[in-house]
Amino acid sequence: MKTEYDVIVCGGGPSGFNACISAARNGMKTILIEATGLVGGNSVNALVGPWMTYHKDEKYVVKGIAQELITRLQNEQLTLGHIKDPLGFCDTVTPIDVEGIKHLFFEMLEEDNVDVLLHSLVTDCIMENNVVKGVKVTTKSGIMDIRGKVIIDATGDGDVSAFAKAEYVHGRSKDNLTQPMTMIFHVANVDIEVLKQEIKKNPENFVLREGYDYQYLAVSGFFKEVEEAKKNQDFDLPRDRVLLFEEVNPNTVSINMTRVQGLSGANALDLTKAEIEARKQIKKAFVFLKKYIPGFEKSYIVRTPSKIGVRETRHIIGDYVIDVDDIINCSHYEDSIALSGFPMDIHSPSGDSLELFDENKELAYEIPLRSLLVKNIENLIVSGRCISATHEASASLRVTPSVMAIGEAAGVLASLSVKNRITPRKVKYQEVQEQLAKQGQIYQR
Repeated sequence: MKTEYDVIVCGGGPSGFNACISAARNGMKTILIEATGLVGGNSVNALVGPWMTYHKDEKYVVKGIAQELITRLQNEQLTLGHIKDPLGFCDTVTPIDVEGIKHLFFEMLEEDNVDVLLHSLVTDCIMENNVVKGVKVTTKSGIMDIRGKVIIDATGDGDVSAFAKAEYVHGRSKDNLTQPMTMIFHVANVDIEVLKQEIKKNPENFVLREGYDYQYLAVSGFFKEVEEAKKNQDFDLPRDRVLLFEEVNPNTVSINMTRVQGLSGANALDLTKAEIEARKQIKKAFVFLKKYIPGFEKSYIVRTPSKIGVRETRHIIGDYVIDVDDIINCSHYEDSIALSGFPMDIHSPSGDSLELFDENKELAYEIPLRSLLVKNIENLIVSGRCISATHEASASLRVTPSVMAIGEAAGVLASLSVKNRITPRKVKYQEVQEQLAKQGQIYQR
């Protein structure tokens, strides 16, 4: 295995994966360094799905490599495709088969000749003044130095940037608290038709899209049952509702009801506590579902994740910081490199509520290239949920299709930097946009 590359991508989540494929297809010798044994990040390790959203106002806002994944999954009948969101929360949801996407990620990396180093944790940067020259990686075989011309920090937590002494904000600026961590779990042998009948009988007990056709099931509700269970001391989770989505496999649902607050996903001790606490919450949530929710009487837990899902940790400070007004006002940037159509969805860091903002229902918002450039650091690009954005803005752009679009742009930026023998900061944004258009990605409204 080589120890020198054109592009080093740290973190194998959806954003890092897309960055790798994008860089490799642009002729870069690329390596992906991933701490776990799987590629796919929260989508596979934490069962985060369905993916939301490829659309805004019924128009695509994310295509490119992200859409290629869905097309290939459809060919293998491993996704239900893009479905109008039953909850009316975003435009579309895209359920994917977790086992199917696992092998597809590896297939595509192999097809594009990306070197992959699994079970390997980036533990430091190799620096010369303010220039990142590579990373130190701790493996079962010892510590390795891997050098690259451009490094992409797709760790989700901004680990590489932090090692490079970049500026960042942890969580929300007023108290550094983050959105809670969640452990999603899958339940099988659920009577889907009974759940649909419950919604039809008591629509006021649920959040529903106008004109919902009951074809694909998603539930945000059973508010009365949660309240009753709390009064009976049968429910003490910091949640006010049942949130679930139908899976690709029949009679199986994905349950999103656990919420671990007050701990940091960037701290090993906190993460350990969170993993243990979340498993306790899964047990409580399932007992509640079996007792209070019709359709779960004969159900059983079929899958739990290998790790807890982390929504938020560090926000790396870049050349531009995306804030709440940028998203609400759908700000336009000449250097836009990706779009997102997901609303600002803030799971309370300290309560049981879900905070939403009054946003433009028709326009997607743009993500500027400058938010991928780490302030005062050269040869380092940040990609994924930890790009330069505030707590509120990150609550929107953190979702899978959005970070995949950001990752594809990061890969293009890195490749142009290497080809032109200049730092990423000196690459002309027009060249990035031109290449993204060739790759079928949408980068501006």
